[in-house]
Amino acid sequence: MESFAIYLFRSVIWLTGFALVYLLFLRNERFFLLKRIYLLTGIIVSLVCPLISIHYQVEMTAPVINTSGYIATDVSSVSAVSPSVQAGSFDYRTLLLFLYLGGVVILVSRLLWHILLLSREIQKTTIIKNGKARLVKVSGFRSPFSFFNYIFINLSTDDNEIKEIVNHELIHINQKHWLDLLLTETLRIIQWINPFAWIYTGFIRVNHEYMADEGALQRTSDPAYYRAALLNQLFRSPVISLSNSFNYSLNKKRFDMMKKIITSPYRKLKVFLVLPVIAGIFYAFATPEYNYISQDDGQEDTFTIYQSAPIVQKEVRGIVLTEDGKPFANVSIAVTGTSIKAVSDDKGNFTLIGVPENSFLVFSFVGYKTDFRKADFSETMDIKMLKDPEYKTPEKTASNTPGIQARPRGLVTVDGVISEKDYREIVEELGYNMGPVKFLSGNEAIEKYGEKGVNGVQEITTRKKALEMGMKVPIPRLAPTDYPTFQGQKYTSFTDWVCDQAKYPEEAKSKNIEGYIAVNFTIELDGTISNVVPSGQGEPLLLEEIIRVINSSPKWDPPQNTEVDSPFPSSVIVLFHLPDRIIREEPFVVVEEMPMYPGGEVELLKFIAENTHYPDSAKTARIQGRVIVRFIVTKEGNVDGVSVIKGVHPLLDAEAIRVISLMKGFKPGMQGGRPVNVWYMVPVTFTLTPAAKE
Repeated sequence: MESFAIYLFRSVIWLTGFALVYLLFLRNERFFLLKRIYLLTGIIVSLVCPLISIHYQVEMTAPVINTSGYIATDVSSVSAVSPSVQAGSFDYRTLLLFLYLGGVVILVSRLLWHILLLSREIQKTTIIKNGKARLVKVSGFRSPFSFFNYIFINLSTDDNEIKEIVNHELIHINQKHWLDLLLTETLRIIQWINPFAWIYTGFIRVNHEYMADEGALQRTSDPAYYRAALLNQLFRSPVISLSNSFNYSLNKKRFDMMKKIITSPYRKLKVFLVLPVIAGIFYAFATPEYNYISQDDGQEDTFTIYQSAPIVQKEVRGIVLTEDGKPFANVSIAVTGTSIKAVSDDKGNFTLIGVPENSFLVFSFVGYKTDFRKADFSETMDIKMLKDPEYKTPEKTASNTPGIQARPRGLVTVDGVISEKDYREIVEELGYNMGPVKFLSGNEAIEKYGEKGVNGVQEITTRKKALEMGMKVPIPRLAPTDYPTFQGQKYTSFTDWVCDQAKYPEEAKSKNIEGYIAVNFTIELDGTISNVVPSGQGEPLLLEEIIRVINSSPKWDPPQNTEVDSPFPSSVIVLFHLPDRIIREEPFVVVEEMPMYPGGEVELLKFIAENTHYPDSAKTARIQGRVIVRFIVTKEGNVDGVSVIKGVHPLLDAEAIRVISLMKGFKPGMQGGRPVNVWYMVPVTFTLTPAAKE
């Protein structure tokens, strides 16, 4: 429907342009054949040109944007989501469509009725042949007219007047004016909402009469009697849109047009006045194609919204061999500083796509020395893996399971000391002494820990050490007794209570408002609720209701573990669904087929770049950083439940939320062959250029 509406709008503009040029410059000219060609060209152009898309190049500074990814958050994955049918929402576009189609049906019905009426008259009346014409004498129509090659004349018309009428109508038939009328009627049915479509039809019909008068006066023996015959039909009216009526537009101007007045042939050049109109409309509907150019380092007073390493789509190919030169399968290959990984196939071959320049590759396999190589884009890389003489096979590891290849283990440090244990063992061992964790990867890990850091480093600081350093570190929540409870149940049951207590606002229902609402809050150690605030954007009427319900919550039961020393931050996410449902419908985190923005991530990043505005206040205050925005891609492909999960500053956070909320048209995520709601995440980095900082 949207595509047709765009086509119809463009078609209306094209026809209106031609009509205005004719009305202002050509209507009173006497070159009737050229005017007929012009008018028919206008119809054809208005039907065809809206289908033609013109593109032009626009050069602009290339925005370098962080790639987006899917969110990894502590939200339980739902095994199945009950499908809900979108109902009860008013769509004005549907109303407009029905109104438009109603007009089309009325006009088509009227046309078919007229054709049926004339067909009946032809079938029941004796037809008189007159050259190419077929003369039909009837009593039902007062005004003479031609319909295709049939000429309808009232029985009361005398023979001399019939001769002049036939002489006139034969011009219409010989010049096939009925073809113009068919084309015009088709256009008027399509564009019945356009006033100029009706005016344009009048232009064509009047010009037909001028042409017929011109030809009839050349064939008649008595021009004065011909004019008198026209006057006799003065008070009779046309009967059908597809007919050429003898008395159509019978006024002083029509008689003036019959006068032989010699005009300059150069006046015909007026038809070319439509060329600027054509050029202007083509330009107005042209589509820009952006040609991004590198930003000039010497440019002053500029800023970029997004700044990160550009994505260079380069490919690395190679083969991995054993010491004796045989193909080595299942060797893990990783690109430092990225998430790009591959595994060698049965022939030892591997391919890595999208490798940035100056990257290093890490080749690893259990029992072999890790090989560290700079990426070579010019030729196939040959990698020979050497056995590690110091490697000892563990007595019991997951890698002993047939068919399972153990992953290279990253380095773990505890209070600055490298540990031989893996991360999970250390976490279990530390228990409530577990403190903050910092993860290093890529070049940062390698620069600090050398080759040992190629697979990443997890730096753990114990809670005891962190407290000695003056850091405030809450006790980790490791067991159910560490969490507050609501009415004797797990804290997650609070969302169900909110859904039961909330009422769908009547004003929201009357305005057809629905969607996801997310609200954050804090459960204090004494069981009271505080800091109830919206999580991102949402409809105010719906937010107010959920906030009201949360604030009315009974007191919670504090954690049974009295050692817990910090409030518990939580949130609820509910779906308001018309006509009056408020339900707990948690989106998926991972599905079989993840959502996709039209055109992929490149178009998504382009949309963000073109629609984000760096707040002036943030530039003045030199505020910059990365905002991570979380939102839901609904089963209809829309964006809902937008919130910031890692903010920088209210100014940048609000701008990121605003832009993400504008996105629409996603291909929804699919689970079990049906669309579902899925969490999605986009990190947006706001960075001032050096020129903007000065």
